[in-house]
Amino acid sequence: MKTYLFGTLLCLLLCTLVGGLAAARTIEFETTEVTAADVALSPDGQWLIFTMLGHLFILPIEGGTAEQLTFGPYYDTDPEFSPDGTRVAFVSDRDGSDGNVFVLELVSGQITQVTHESSAGRPAWAPGGQAIAYLRVVSRGVHCPTGQALVRRASFGGEDPETLSGPPRVVRSVFYLSDGRLAWTVIDDPHGAKRRTRIEVMSVQGTVSTLRTLEGLADRVIPSHTGDGFYGRLRRFLPHYGWSLGQEDLLFFPLSEAAQRHIFVLSAPACWYDDPQLAVSADNKSVYLGEAGRLWKITLPGGAHEAIPFRAQVELEIHDPVAPPRWAPATAGSSAPPRSVVHPRFSPDGRSLVFGAAGYLWQQPLTESGQAQRLFAGRAFETWPAFSPDGKLLAFVHSEQGNQEVRVFNFETRQTRTLVSGARYRHLSWNPDGQRLVFAEHDDDERPSRVAAVNLNDGSHEKLTDAAGPRSPRPHFSGDGEWLYFSSNNTGSRMLYRLPVKEKAEPEAITALTRPLKDARISPNGNWLAFRRNTGIWVTPLGESPVKDEDVRQFSAEGGDNFAFTPDGTALVYAVGNRVWRQPLGGGKRQEMPIRLELKRPMPPPLLLRRVRVLDFPPKAGSPRVDAAGGFGPETSLYIDQGRIRWIGSERGRELPRETVILDAGGRFAIPGLFNLHVHGQEAPQDVFLAYGITSLRDVGGWLAWLNALADRGESTNDPVPRYFFAGELFHSAQPATADSPLLIYNIDDARTYVRRYKERGAQFIKTHPSLPGPVHRALVEEARRLVLPIAGHGMTLDEITRNATWGYASLEHMDPFAYYDDVLQLLAAAGTRWVPTLTLMAGDAVLLREEPERLADKKLRVFTPERQIRFSQDGLKAFDKIFLRGYWFELLAAIRAAHRWGVSLQLGTDAPFGPFWGASLHWEMELFAQAGLPPLEVIRIATQEGAAAVGAEDDLGTIEPGKLADIVLLDKNPLEDIRNTQTIWRVIKGGWLFNPEELRPPKLVTQEN
Repeated sequence: MKTYLFGTLLCLLLCTLVGGLAAARTIEFETTEVTAADVALSPDGQWLIFTMLGHLFILPIEGGTAEQLTFGPYYDTDPEFSPDGTRVAFVSDRDGSDGNVFVLELVSGQITQVTHESSAGRPAWAPGGQAIAYLRVVSRGVHCPTGQALVRRASFGGEDPETLSGPPRVVRSVFYLSDGRLAWTVIDDPHGAKRRTRIEVMSVQGTVSTLRTLEGLADRVIPSHTGDGFYGRLRRFLPHYGWSLGQEDLLFFPLSEAAQRHIFVLSAPACWYDDPQLAVSADNKSVYLGEAGRLWKITLPGGAHEAIPFRAQVELEIHDPVAPPRWAPATAGSSAPPRSVVHPRFSPDGRSLVFGAAGYLWQQPLTESGQAQRLFAGRAFETWPAFSPDGKLLAFVHSEQGNQEVRVFNFETRQTRTLVSGARYRHLSWNPDGQRLVFAEHDDDERPSRVAAVNLNDGSHEKLTDAAGPRSPRPHFSGDGEWLYFSSNNTGSRMLYRLPVKEKAEPEAITALTRPLKDARISPNGNWLAFRRNTGIWVTPLGESPVKDEDVRQFSAEGGDNFAFTPDGTALVYAVGNRVWRQPLGGGKRQEMPIRLELKRPMPPPLLLRRVRVLDFPPKAGSPRVDAAGGFGPETSLYIDQGRIRWIGSERGRELPRETVILDAGGRFAIPGLFNLHVHGQEAPQDVFLAYGITSLRDVGGWLAWLNALADRGESTNDPVPRYFFAGELFHSAQPATADSPLLIYNIDDARTYVRRYKERGAQFIKTHPSLPGPVHRALVEEARRLVLPIAGHGMTLDEITRNATWGYASLEHMDPFAYYDDVLQLLAAAGTRWVPTLTLMAGDAVLLREEPERLADKKLRVFTPERQIRFSQDGLKAFDKIFLRGYWFELLAAIRAAHRWGVSLQLGTDAPFGPFWGASLHWEMELFAQAGLPPLEVIRIATQEGAAAVGAEDDLGTIEPGKLADIVLLDKNPLEDIRNTQTIWRVIKGGWLFNPEELRPPKLVTQEN
């Protein structure tokens, strides 16, 4: 069996030159572990074929040296031996699809494509080997895709494939019974509380009936060769974490309704859709599977098990990651135009423009002269401006230290009053008589939004209607005040509705589009509908019938996230980056409204720190510094001027400017400013980050215009706002489950277009979502590589890890519980892919809180953290069995420890606020890294020096040394003695500006959403 492999190697290598991504280089390594292997057993019981990192390997049944069967930049899964053992069917993306069925001739090495679907899987040979049944996947969800599919069969006689089941359902395993009949499993309610699995069988006449019903979610079901039942994996979910965490058992399900029999406890991938394939021996005495990094033989019926030893030489073709762009910090004292303008609004008299920049509201005359001026003093964030119909008032949302208010400003009196507070607000709009404001609001712990209104005369506040779906309904009144318009996701796809104002009625849909609409609004004169699709603006004249696809047209390729009607309803005003345009709806060229604004970067006063102990890291490999061991030095002085560290050492012989601020650190410990490399920060009260010593963020998903504004605020003020490195909105697929996402990628052209567009608008990297289909995903990767733009993506399933690492992703986010073993870790190390495991998200918070529930009583945590997040963490503790949690956590920490040993570039990130907290969780993440066995000095280096390198800022940030920007955290206690001492923050310095965390604490918290 082994001898044919070497003779076919050249042929297989030549095959890799056709299709897929051209490989930049080849890596090779040896391993004795395999992650989540699919396993197939030859009919004679002498050979195993298993998958490793998207390739097929063959191994003698007793173990030994495994040899690689498939090569190239492809992902191969689901191997199945033919009945005579001479061929292997498998699923591969080598044709550029999401996967099709191919057949490998074991003697010649020839590979032949069998199916030509957009996505196919789970092949099963018919008796006699003249046909293959398989699944044609019709749709996939967002996380742990449900795999709506049809059962199809392709013969080798040249006929077209035939569909054997319908309509599409969650069909999973496909197999032939011992009597030759075809059967498959169907999952009912896969994400609900009543999950069950039905085994359906097709008779010779073609009728389908249910053979057996199983309670729970069973996958990789295979029949016993004696015909008395089935083997399969049965998933038990943890209620709090739903799709992401669970337990699985290998069970035998008798053909009769007798009780199932437990055989073996299995680990569970984060996504049940990725359960590895099993194999059962012809004599029905053994099951073979991949588990916990090994290949196993499990003896039936008792479940005794033994590992099958193997050693494999792995060859992979990979792209090197694109390096982050070199960060160029703003110079203190300089000026620059804003990166972005948000919420541009024309005044009703046509004389002025109000807009947002750097999180402030500005007013600029619509003449050829006159600079933009701030409307309000202070450090609050000001958003969602709305002129009253007569132009005398301006409503807006005021947000400071997490508290939000709807305010109204009177242009004549220059007075401001608060109308409503205590929730989150957005999308303000007036009724025609100027007596009421309508807006979207939700409480701290409530989603989706509700539509509410406040009366300016008496201050009464009422809810008008609810709106389904997580996105804002953008409510507004018709020009005559008779109707309230809002969008909602009532039917699973966002549509625009109207509701009569003066009578009770059900909302009426006025759109019937096949693609979702976002930010929809009707013009004040009632003549036009405009809405957003991705970055574009789409419009249609408004008629009587519901608006259909053929009625709408693209008005502008950009500005869809940032537009409004002019007061007379004849044109749209929109912003693209820092440029504002006015474009007539009836035709005609657009006209730019030049923004006359320069944001001045303030100069911090000189600052001298006395009696400070500065942290120094050991030199990196290849560094000319070989004398430093790392650690805190003796007490010294540190001088900062123009935001940069000028010198560290004795003050003797040095002259200080008279305006120098002198701070006695009292022997405290100075570490570099911390980085959180996986966070969603746009909704946060920005003070929280500086209060916890986090001076830099890598934001992996948010409104791009607002992230640019936050970056401007951090540079152009001395406010406590961190440095932002960001991607903008995630690149989602166009599957219905993601229809409410701001950015939906429908095809290859979309992928290339929006990669270019996002780079032009300031994105420093691209963040992809795993729902992207294969061909679109490849196009996106190729375009990002061409533009030298790094990519970040999920690493929660084995195929995500392997594909993204080999395609040259800069980083993988999150982790798959139990799934990181030697083969994966060596791939990440050799590829140079950074790994952000987000341990606090992966139940790390539950681990720490189970041991110390009093953490949630911490005053600093409580004042900065929404109650819904506190409750979420408290509820999470109830979901875990203590023994399971400890076993699960042992596996995760072992993976972190092994990754560090292999040289994987680990990074610290939390995914706040989706479970973890914006501030405290980064320090908890550091604790968890230390629990994995990393020394505190190494953990701090990852949180600082490595964080800076990950965003291209290592020349200016990440260490405390002369010439670098002064981002420093002063600690009361030595974190090298106990990593928890990183939380003993006394002062924080960002770019030379000094902050006292005690003064940043808000009185209460209602977070901002933009």
